[in-house]
Amino acid sequence: MRQANRRTIAVIDVGSNSVRLLVARELSPVAFEVIDEERFDARIGEGQSDDRLAPESVERGLAALRIMAEVGRSHAPDSLTVVGTEALRRAANADEFCARARAEAGVDVRVLSGYEEAAAAFLGVVNSTLLADGYLLDIGGGSVEVMRVQGRALAEVCSAPLGAIYAREQFFHSDPPAGRDIRALRKAVRQHVGTIVSVPGDRPLYATGGAARNLARIVRLKHPYDLRRIHGSVIARGDLHRLATSLVGAPPDRRRRMPGIGASRVDTLPAAALVIDEVMALTGAPSLTVAGQGLREGLVWQQLRGESPIIPDVRQASLVGLARANGVDEAAAEPVVAVAAQVFEATASLHGYGEEELDLLRAAARLAGIGMHIDYYNRDRHAEYLVQSGDLRGFTHREIVLLAALVRHASGGTPDFGPFRAIIGPEDQRRAVVLSTLLGFAQAVRRRIPSPVAAVEFERRPGALTAVLRGRQPLNAERYELERLAKRVEAVLKVGFSVKVVEGAEEAV
Repeated sequence: MRQANRRTIAVIDVGSNSVRLLVARELSPVAFEVIDEERFDARIGEGQSDDRLAPESVERGLAALRIMAEVGRSHAPDSLTVVGTEALRRAANADEFCARARAEAGVDVRVLSGYEEAAAAFLGVVNSTLLADGYLLDIGGGSVEVMRVQGRALAEVCSAPLGAIYAREQFFHSDPPAGRDIRALRKAVRQHVGTIVSVPGDRPLYATGGAARNLARIVRLKHPYDLRRIHGSVIARGDLHRLATSLVGAPPDRRRRMPGIGASRVDTLPAAALVIDEVMALTGAPSLTVAGQGLREGLVWQQLRGESPIIPDVRQASLVGLARANGVDEAAAEPVVAVAAQVFEATASLHGYGEEELDLLRAAARLAGIGMHIDYYNRDRHAEYLVQSGDLRGFTHREIVLLAALVRHASGGTPDFGPFRAIIGPEDQRRAVVLSTLLGFAQAVRRRIPSPVAAVEFERRPGALTAVLRGRQPLNAERYELERLAKRVEAVLKVGFSVKVVEGAEEAV
């Protein structure tokens, strides 16, 4: 049974390369979870001569729409939105396609303008990353949208028919392409996109779209680490340039054997990589951050949030969403967050960490009970997996690995970062041990729900730290938990540790 006031939104994107379905369920005003997804490589933009969709492309597109509509409606969504992008924008027979879609699949296709497509993709990315000032590139099969972002707002948009399919068909006359074809495509990108780049510099560049994600997968295989997500992957400028050069210079048979290339992108990925490479050169961005969310997610946000589609705090919203999706008791988590922050500040001179680590500790405290609903006895192990694989947005891959280590080892043990050597720094081992110990301390103080601890204070003497618990009830359980933690605190913070209980204090809050 659907929970009250939690809407289900279905979105179908009729793109030039693929037709894709997303079904999302609202978790809160700032979070949703994906409950179904489907893709059909219809390639309706392929062979679009005389600005008309080819008959076989129309049939593939309609077949895809029938499937997507059936799956989407099976969730009884509150709304089903169907949009078309570049292939339908430029098609002289778009009205015929839309009429048949209405008659045969029962859906109304709304053809987006280039700006509308960019605005939706922007929402999907800005609500899932920390992009505030910089550039965003959305490359599909038909078009590429390059956006300038300022203050988390969409400042300027350029839409050009230089998507993976169209760029290949228009500019590449052989496979692999000749040098003059490569130069012509690069020149076209500069002509279309150059006007949006004010002054090249080191402002960040983000990218969304299937081609960008495929490039990230290829790069990840060359620099592997054990985290199953593409969202948030970072590709260095040099790596992207070398990959684009390799793709355009390889014949089809060799590309098919290249690890990581999707079978449906063997012929189109070289053109897409070249477009992205040229945009990077234009912006001067030192790296490319790949976003897993884009147009479809942006359309969901438009419907869920209406007049204010941009969420105010991506990281906080993402923590709320992951917690709710996994049955975390948010009311019980907040007292743990408060104590974790308090013990962090009280021991700052001992561990030497700052705001970055405090933010990680607070985030881990909000997720600390995330594995409980799967299996109490293995809750820490499940918590680590759920944090690593869950839909956490606004966090780097390194931060996600650290968060997972904190929730896993709050009760003890030492993190093993061996599978993550490519992204974990040399100081992160100590960082994780210290923060997980502080999280364990906070959980010990809030051992019971509701907690009878009215206040916790700290007394510092040279070489000694005392935790003072105040409450009107006996606090034997909390004292017991903290004393079990004493040796760990002493080893990590290099200080003697003791616990004092003061009864008769005010009721806990």
